Amino acid sequence: MVDIKGRRSHTIVRQALRVLINLLHRGACGCEANTGDGAGVLLQVPDKFLRRECDRLGIPLPPAREYGCGLVFLPRDAEQRDRVRALLHSIVDEEGQHLLGWRDVPTDDHLLGASALSVEPHITQVFIGRGPAVRDHTHFERTLYVIRKLFEKAVVALDIPENKFAYMPSLSSNTLIYKGMLSADQIETMYPDLADPDVESALALVHQRFSTNTFPSWPLAHPYRYVAHNGEINTLRGNINWMRARERSAGRRRSATT
Repeated sequence: MVDIKGRRSHTIVRQALRVLINLLHRGACGCEANTGDGAGVLLQVPDKFLRRECDRLGIPLPPAREYGCGLVFLPRDAEQRDRVRALLHSIVDEEGQHLLGWRDVPTDDHLLGASALSVEPHITQVFIGRGPAVRDHTHFERTLYVIRKLFEKAVVALDIPENKFAYMPSLSSNTLIYKGMLSADQIETMYPDLADPDVESALALVHQRFSTNTFPSWPLAHPYRYVAHNGEINTLRGNINWMRARERSAGRRRSATT
């Protein structure tokens, strides 16, 4: 959904969620009808809403586009969660930016099936301010991308039992994602933020995942940050596996002809 004149409104958000629900028949679920393969929505950063919420938490936000907001999945154990937060904080500092604060995202998971609940992460938002050495908005956006990629690599090596719960779906000064191992009709209930009239956007991309060759998970849900696609990009891993499986038979054929 998009307003071609760039006017932000909650109407665009409502319409996008309706489109997502209308695509419910296209999505996939497992043996539990209430455990979906994943659904999500990408919006412009809802500055008015986030500024209001951060004021309540005492988080000082710079002007719009001078800060990045990210959705972050964290371990369920509080001590492990603190270690992941500290890891991200250190990366932000190393990249010359300012970690402004964290917001626990309100969630309501009562509609989720047992499979989704068993691997549900703790869900938060992080706010990062633009550092003084950043030249312009484009440079800031690239820096946020670097921070996200460094975090993805570092958290895998973090020696905690629940590091598989740690993942960053989005980190940007332009867009914000809400997603999860959900079906299309569960996302608004799961994230009450999306029903708030102050959540406004001039564009919205929605997606409900239907698994091809990968098992559903919270990180894989809603698998795009810049473009919507049907998931077939994930066949890269399958193609690599098929190539490896054929290597031995190809070697036998070469031996037989020599």
